[in-house]
Amino acid sequence: MANYNGDRPLILAGFSQGADMCLRLMKEYFDDEENATLLVACYAIGWSITEQEMSAYPHLAIASGRTDTGVIVSFNSEAEDITDSLMIPEGTRTLAINPLNWRTDGTVADKSLNLGACFTNYEGEIVQEVANLTGAYIDDVRGALKITDVTAEAYPAVLDIFEDGVYHLYDYQFFYRNLEENVQDRIESFQSQRVQITVTGEGQAGNSDE
Repeated sequence: MANYNGDRPLILAGFSQGADMCLRLMKEYFDDEENATLLVACYAIGWSITEQEMSAYPHLAIASGRTDTGVIVSFNSEAEDITDSLMIPEGTRTLAINPLNWRTDGTVADKSLNLGACFTNYEGEIVQEVANLTGAYIDDVRGALKITDVTAEAYPAVLDIFEDGVYHLYDYQFFYRNLEENVQDRIESFQSQRVQITVTGEGQAGNSDE
C-alpha cells in the first residue's frame, strides 16, 4: 500500500488458509479509512467468520447482495447432511452469502443459476467446465452453504482432515463462473460510486471518465 498501490482500487481474494490471511488483513489494516475507501471487496472463501468476530471488528461488513462494495464475500460448501466439520464445528454459526442468488438467507438457488463449475489442475488451467452443476442454499443454523444436486461420492473430500460431504476443496470450483461475473459486477458498482462521490464533492455535473 505504501510503495506500489498508487491509490488504485483493490480486491482481496483467498481460499482456506489464504482466506484467513485476507480476513487478518481486513481486521488489521482496513479500519484505516484511506485503505477502506480503496477496497472493492474481500473474497475470503473457505474460512469461517462469526458474529463475534464482526462485533470485535466493527469496521468489517459481510456482503448482503450482488453489488455492495467494501464487504467480505464468504461461504463454506457442504452436503445437506453435514452437521459438524473442521471449517464449521457443530454449535458454530458462520456468516455467508450464496454465490448463486447473492442472498444471505435460506432461499434455495436452483442449479440453473450456476453459470459454470470449473475444475483446474495445479497449474490453474481449467480442465473441465460444467454448467448448471449444482444448486445451493444457506443453512439457517450453521450458516453453511448447503450444496444440492451432487453427491459426496462424486466429489470426495480428498484430504484426510475432511469427511466426504465437506466440499471445502470445491468452494471456488463449484461456483467459478458466478464468482468471476460477480467480481466484475462489484468493480462496476465501485466505479459508479466513485463517479457519484466525485460529482457530489465538486458540486457539478461530471461524466464517467472522471
